[in-house]
Amino acid sequence: MAMDRTLVKSMVDAGREIKLAEKDDDKLGPLRWLPGTWKNTPELDGHGFNLISLPFGGSENGYRLLMNQYDEVLNFIVADVGVPNRGVNPADGTQADQTAVALSYSQIITQRSFEDSFILKARGEPDSTFGKTDISEKFNGHGIHHEPGLWIFMADQNISHESGVELSVARMGSIPHGNSFIAVGSADTADWAQLSDSQKRRLVPRMNGVVIGGGSDPDERALDPIRDAAGNISIDYFGPYRYFHENPFTGNPAINGFSGFEPVDTTLLLRHTFNSFLNNIGTIKKVTTLQVDSTIDHAGINRVVNPSIGNTPFITRQADTTAINCTFVIYEIEDSKTGALRYFLQYAQNVILDFINRPDGHPGRARWPHVSINTLERVEFEGRPEAIVASLPPL
Repeated sequence: MAMDRTLVKSMVDAGREIKLAEKDDDKLGPLRWLPGTWKNTPELDGHGFNLISLPFGGSENGYRLLMNQYDEVLNFIVADVGVPNRGVNPADGTQADQTAVALSYSQIITQRSFEDSFILKARGEPDSTFGKTDISEKFNGHGIHHEPGLWIFMADQNISHESGVELSVARMGSIPHGNSFIAVGSADTADWAQLSDSQKRRLVPRMNGVVIGGGSDPDERALDPIRDAAGNISIDYFGPYRYFHENPFTGNPAINGFSGFEPVDTTLLLRHTFNSFLNNIGTIKKVTTLQVDSTIDHAGINRVVNPSIGNTPFITRQADTTAINCTFVIYEIEDSKTGALRYFLQYAQNVILDFINRPDGHPGRARWPHVSINTLERVEFEGRPEAIVASLPPL
């Protein structure tokens, strides 16, 4: 979605401006609702859930599957308006600059509860034996993720994906584990009343969080162990995923009416929260969708594979982060009780980690989805440093 040319010209004429972000600033384009502080308000306590597989020497499969329940504070702070990207039109050699705007963010996630699962013993046995650890217990009430970054809106001169979608937004982030990324994609703002029921249902993507690279038998059921001729287990590759599929992680405290977080349908809670809470607040006026993916050949010039993620040496060797995609859905809702406009953000994010050689005979490492979901409300507009300090986990 390109910006109105008159607005682009006004930014070009005014020159670049770096300032505290202002809410509902038209110059931010589809990012205009983001400035301020978003968090898990009391109605949304513990609505953040995370799934990640981690290298683990205590399992015969070499990994454990960890579930986290969390709360989050997401601050959008500084706007960089009228960023000039210099370019030349290849057809006639004339100047063809791009104008961009950027919005910085700081994300801090605090763990509420956790549960993990790993295969203690399965090979040669009729049934698998599962184990659990207390490795993550010490993080309850403490920060488990910190990410500073930028959302960028390219106001003009955009390239379209082969699907025809205009690539107009990007997200850049840095994580202290030793990762940095950039992902590009598209943005759209629509009147809720004009969307069809099918369009509304598709806003929040369904994400399957089960590891890619399973068993050798094409007829096996998705999460079943692979068995030999005697019926004993050769390898129970999917065991921890099967465990949480059959015993969803409810968190502590559990969320009313929610059956639990499980790996086959990781975004179920987002749909549940929309139906049981967001849809009952009042009238949904507008919705903005931001979708980005690090694997898109975004320049259309066949660059090297995966140029968009960098990792430190230890991370690359142990659990190489190779891809990220995420969807932000922002709702503008008129509260039926107060008449005020309220803003809610639902996101679903999938980061791919590559580790452990695949047991199905295919070359390369297995690919492990790291899925995070949450529903947040914009609670205030604060660009002050105190807002950042207030978002920090308790000591």
